[in-house]
Amino acid sequence: MKAKTYQASTRLQKTISLVLLIILTSLYAQDSKSTIISDLLITEIMANPNAVGDSRGEWFELYNPTSDTYTLNGITLSDRGTDFHTITSSAALIINPGEFFVLGRNANELLNGGYVADYVYSNFVLSNSEDEIILTDTIGNTLSLAYEAGFITAGASNELQSPEMLISNYEITSNYNYGNGDLGTPGTGRSYSSTAVPEPSSLWILLIGLGLFVLLHGLEIYTPRRKLVLAQ
Repeated sequence: MKAKTYQASTRLQKTISLVLLIILTSLYAQDSKSTIISDLLITEIMANPNAVGDSRGEWFELYNPTSDTYTLNGITLSDRGTDFHTITSSAALIINPGEFFVLGRNANELLNGGYVADYVYSNFVLSNSEDEIILTDTIGNTLSLAYEAGFITAGASNELQSPEMLISNYEITSNYNYGNGDLGTPGTGRSYSSTAVPEPSSLWILLIGLGLFVLLHGLEIYTPRRKLVLAQ
């Protein structure tokens, strides 16, 4: 009777451990979705350069805070007016985890004020008063930022200071200049500081390893010792 009770208890413990492991892995699987455009950040905006004209010197910067690479090919760039551009390139336009990506109106550093553009767009203009930057993927996910009059300062970019893309979290760049003298940190993120989240694969390994440890070894701690009965 005692042996049957012990075996039943052991099976129950194993079943509970297995169920807990399945629940934990399922919860993590829901959180480890693929990166979408909405996961990126618009970290810096230069809408009104002084060193050169707006038509050559405008740019804005994206940042990838996730643990996945993201490809911009096919993303549309627009505002709430008539500006519209589809990002196209013969090569994959990839933003790696923890990296910045600069989109601008001119790639020639001798003409654009001295910044390096990772991609050049057309038919999109950053207003010096109020405007929007809207990035949309092929299934409707968006990354957007809207600003009003008074946000833009001539000759200086506005840089995000925290992971939340609120207008109040952007500050005028004042400590660094680039190229021909305008203030900004295109592609470097000297003011903005963030790190990518842990790699999903490492969390999977940790979670599965912990579950197997509990399942295979943890139960042995509670295994009752059997008494040795000597033959008479």
